[in-house]
Amino acid sequence: MFSIIIPSYNRNLEVNRLLVSLEQQTAKNFDVIVVDDCSPNPLKIDRTFSFEVKLIRNEQNAGPAQSRNNGAKMATGEWLLFLDDDDRFDERKCQMIAETIEQNSTLNFIYHPAKCEMVNEKFSYVTKPIKEQEISLERILLVNKIGGMPMIAIKKDFFWQLGGLSTALKSLEDYEFVLKAVSCPDFRPKYIDEPLSICAFHTKRSSVSTNTENTEKAIAMIGQQYVKTEQQAKNFAINSLYMLAYPYAMNLSRKAGYYYFKIFMLSHNVKHLMIAIVSSISPRLAINLKRYI
Repeated sequence: MFSIIIPSYNRNLEVNRLLVSLEQQTAKNFDVIVVDDCSPNPLKIDRTFSFEVKLIRNEQNAGPAQSRNNGAKMATGEWLLFLDDDDRFDERKCQMIAETIEQNSTLNFIYHPAKCEMVNEKFSYVTKPIKEQEISLERILLVNKIGGMPMIAIKKDFFWQLGGLSTALKSLEDYEFVLKAVSCPDFRPKYIDEPLSICAFHTKRSSVSTNTENTEKAIAMIGQQYVKTEQQAKNFAINSLYMLAYPYAMNLSRKAGYYYFKIFMLSHNVKHLMIAIVSSISPRLAINLKRYI
């Protein structure tokens, strides 16, 4: 029923640990496609599993969007699930999504919360997506209240109807994919109110760059494609600042406070002012506020 697509670059140990964790799924109604994004040391699967694992390798480093698309091309499952190599699925995920599909065969998109683990700060919080009846392009332009690729299941036919993930973007490609899905007249979503993905986040990680050039280019492309009204423009301006603040916040840089203050100037929301002040004083304390807001 499902093909689980895992892009990875030079993280052999993490991939094999992730595959071991998938043995805990209460339903083994899936195969797995690992996409090696041309790692200098090619990925190897260390053992066999109770589910089929296909390992494919990109001829050149292509990035996560193309890697996921390449995995989708090899998928035999009717539905696609996505995992990053340092994330995990709740052991009930495949079973619960299958049960949801059985109850409504017209669905083509399923999403759910994620449990986000702040590894260095040693706390976790659960995301709060909006219900399917609340989804609109305006809401998603303001903030992605659906989630990234590890938080969705999508029917393979619908994935390709949307054209897959945009390889023109070097940043925000999962967010653009959600906007594309929401904008499609054939979008038929269903929300499951359970945190069925566990996503790890590391502050001060070298892979989180504060070079925002790719993000700024992606913001410009997304705005040109999806922003059509004055309200959409205002919403997206606020969200753009969130996306620019993110790498600074994750690097515990006080510059995040600068972006949050600019958000406050647009939104006039006191919460944003408080985050700006706290970020400017103690970025680590600002990260810890995620427990409560």
